[in-house]
Amino acid sequence: MLAGDDGAGRRALPAGEFLHPVPLAALALLAVNDHALKGSGLLPAWVTGKLSDAMGFVFFPLLSTAVADTAALAVARLGAPVDFSLRRWKLALAIAGTLGLMVAIKLCPAAAAAVAAALGAAGFHAAVVVDPTDLFTAPAAVVAWWVGAAEIRRVPLGRIEVLERAWRRDRTPPAAGLRDVPGGDALARALERYFATGEGAAEVDAELARLRRAPAVATR
Repeated sequence: MLAGDDGAGRRALPAGEFLHPVPLAALALLAVNDHALKGSGLLPAWVTGKLSDAMGFVFFPLLSTAVADTAALAVARLGAPVDFSLRRWKLALAIAGTLGLMVAIKLCPAAAAAVAAALGAAGFHAAVVVDPTDLFTAPAAVVAWWVGAAEIRRVPLGRIEVLERAWRRDRTPPAAGLRDVPGGDALARALERYFATGEGAAEVDAELARLRRAPAVATR
């Protein structure tokens, strides 16, 4: 709802994976933990410390893909032929990048100091603690993969615009851009008809609704 609703003739921000309730809840929990629970004595220090890192593994990869694809959308609207919709390789790269950053700051004091300085320059004053045991929270990134993969299966926001741009540019069939969407063949046919003739918008929207209905809600 926050990102908008795409479809025939409609556009939405390619940020559905981050605006999903799970990463938003993780971000909210991290904020409450860092600003209210830490130092309050309500929870042991080791719990509040690990909770922040776990929530970071949940939301940060999805924030990364959403920001990158939104930036790519801006570039595409200037005329560049870029794909600004979520793909599995982007999700995997974001998770790997998050893990690499966490390994660096949890094992290397210089990296931790650099990140703390960067956060301070951006207005976020947070201590970055070097603690190798914080890496035990890395499995929380599985949640980020689960949310991102669900977004892809439901036809990620921005994908319809990407497919339309590819069709207008060189008549790339929509099916080529929906190979990662299970059951997307009927949507591909409806989109090709819509792109070629301008007719069948209702069919496109019906196929999108079908793909995003019960299985997508259960997965999301």
